[in-house]
Amino acid sequence: MKMKLTLVILILFAYVSSYCLVNSKFKIAHQLYMKSNYVMSIKHFDDFLETTPNGALSTQAELERSDCYYQLGTKAYAKENWLLASRLFFLSNSEIADLKLDDCYFHLAKYQLMQNAPISALDYFEKVTSYLKNSEHIPEILFNRIKIYIEMGNKLSAFNDYHFLWENHPDNSFTKQIQPFIDDLIPSFINEALVFRDSSEYDISIEMLSKLSQYPSKFQDDIFVHISDVYLLKADEALTKKNYELVRAYLDLAIDNDETKKKIINNKALDICSQIVKEGDELVASFQFDKAVEKYNKCFILIPEYTDCINLINDTNDKKQRYQSALDHENQALQYETEEEYASASTQYKKSYKLFQTDRVKEKIYIMGNLLQAEKDPKAFAEKIIKEYKNGIIPEGVSLIETSLIAQYNDQVDVSGWKVYYALGEHKYEVRFDLLSPEENYYYAWRVNLKTREITSLNKISEDVMKR
Repeated sequence: MKMKLTLVILILFAYVSSYCLVNSKFKIAHQLYMKSNYVMSIKHFDDFLETTPNGALSTQAELERSDCYYQLGTKAYAKENWLLASRLFFLSNSEIADLKLDDCYFHLAKYQLMQNAPISALDYFEKVTSYLKNSEHIPEILFNRIKIYIEMGNKLSAFNDYHFLWENHPDNSFTKQIQPFIDDLIPSFINEALVFRDSSEYDISIEMLSKLSQYPSKFQDDIFVHISDVYLLKADEALTKKNYELVRAYLDLAIDNDETKKKIINNKALDICSQIVKEGDELVASFQFDKAVEKYNKCFILIPEYTDCINLINDTNDKKQRYQSALDHENQALQYETEEEYASASTQYKKSYKLFQTDRVKEKIYIMGNLLQAEKDPKAFAEKIIKEYKNGIIPEGVSLIETSLIAQYNDQVDVSGWKVYYALGEHKYEVRFDLLSPEENYYYAWRVNLKTREITSLNKISEDVMKR
C-alpha cells in the first residue's frame, strides 16, 4: 500500500515538473517577444510548439511567433530588402503580412524586369495573382504580364489576362494603356474564328467572335459583321433541313449583329417564302390542298404579316371546295359514261370543268363530243376526221395526186371517192380513197378511232400523205 502511494506521488511530481517546464519555455519565449527580441523569441517559440500539445498557450505562441516574423519583415521592408521581407512575411502567414507581401513580390518582379529576366518576373507576378488576389498591384501586374506574353508569342495567355483585367478593372488606367497592344492581337484571333467558320464549325466560330466583341477595340464593328455572316450561314444550314423556326432566329441574330444587312436579310426571307410558295403551288397542282396550306403557313414563321400568303391560303381553300364539287360532277359523269349516256356525261364533265379546270376532265369533254358525233353518224364523222386532219392535209394530198393523174390520162382515171367501212374494234372505222389509171393505182386507207380521233395509216402512201 505504501509503495502504491509513493508511485502516485512520483507521477504527480513528474507531471507538475513537466508542466512547470513547459510554462517556463513559453514564458521565456514570450518575454523575449515583449522585449522585441524577435529572432530568439522565434527560436524559443519553435521549441515550445514542438513539445506542447494543442491548447490555449499553443495558439498564443503561434500568434506571437507570427508577429515576430511580421516585425522582422517590416524592418527588412523599411530597408527595401524585398527578398528577405517577402520570406519573413510569407512565414508570418497573416493577413497583415499579406498587405505588404504583395509589395515585396511586385518590387522583386520589377527588379527582374530591369535585369531582363522576364521568366523570373512572371514567377513573382504569379504569386500575387494566385495568392494575393486583392492586391492593388493587380492591374499593373497584368499590364506588365500581358506585354511579356506578347513578346514571348503567347497570345492566348495575353488575351486571358486582358479578359480578367477588362472584366474586373474596366476603368483602370492600365486597362486603357494596354488596349493598343490588344488591338494588335485581335486580327489573329478573328482569323482563327474564321477558320472554324470555313470548316462549318459555326458555333465555335460564333463563340470566339462573341468573346472578342465584348472588348473595346477598333475591330469591334468588323467582328459584329463577321458574327452576322456566320449566322447567315447557320440560317442556310437550317434551311436545308427546312427548320424555318431556326432560319428566322438566325436571320434575326444576323440583323442584331449587323443592322446594315436588314434589307438584304428581309429580301432573303422573301426569297425563302417564294420557294415555300412554289412548293405549295406544286402541291395544289397535284390537288393536295391541305398539305399546300400547311406549306404556305410556313411563310408566317419567316414573315408574320405575309399578305401574299394569306391570299394564297384563302384561294387554296376556295380551290379545295370547288375541286370537291367538281369531283362530284366528274364522278356523276363517269357513271353516265359507263352507262353510255354520253350527252349526260358531257353535261356533267362540262359542269366539273367550269368549277375546276383539269386536263383529265378537258380530255373527257373532248371524248364525249367525239362519241356524241359518232352516235349520230359514225361514217360521216370518220370522214370528217380524215378531212379535218391538220387543216385538210390528207384530202389536199389526195387531190394533188388525182389532178396529176387526170392531167396524164384524162377520163381514163377512175376515182372511187371517199368510202367509209366499219373496222374491227370499238369505235373503229376505215376510210378509203382509190385512184386507178392505166399505169398507176393508188389505194389510200386509214383506220380512224372515233373516240379519240386518232388516225392510223394502213399503207405507205397513206402515211406519206399525212406528212406533207
